[in-house]
Amino acid sequence: MMKNLKLKMAALALLIGSGAAFASVNHKPVLNKRWGLDRSSGQYVDVTGKMVGIGYECTGTSETCTAEFPSDVNPNNQAGDSHPGTVAGTNIEPGIFAQ
Repeated sequence: MMKNLKLKMAALALLIGSGAAFASVNHKPVLNKRWGLDRSSGQYVDVTGKMVGIGYECTGTSETCTAEFPSDVNPNNQAGDSHPGTVAGTNIEPGIFAQ
């Protein structure tokens, strides 16, 4: 009977310990930032949180107006940002960018 209790207590301790380990891990969500491509300078401009027609304009249907990149990517300097490797933009909005 005592042996059975020891096994149950050991199993419970293992279960609680592994649950606490998983609960203490910080999961950082990967957020995207929206960048507008300024054709006159060839540089991207951060327009995260701005809306088309209020914070910036996209006219026409060709070219890339805005694109999303992970928050740790600087599309103007991907070799020097904290994101490993090179990332292509996603959720591309066509048009010509103007602020």
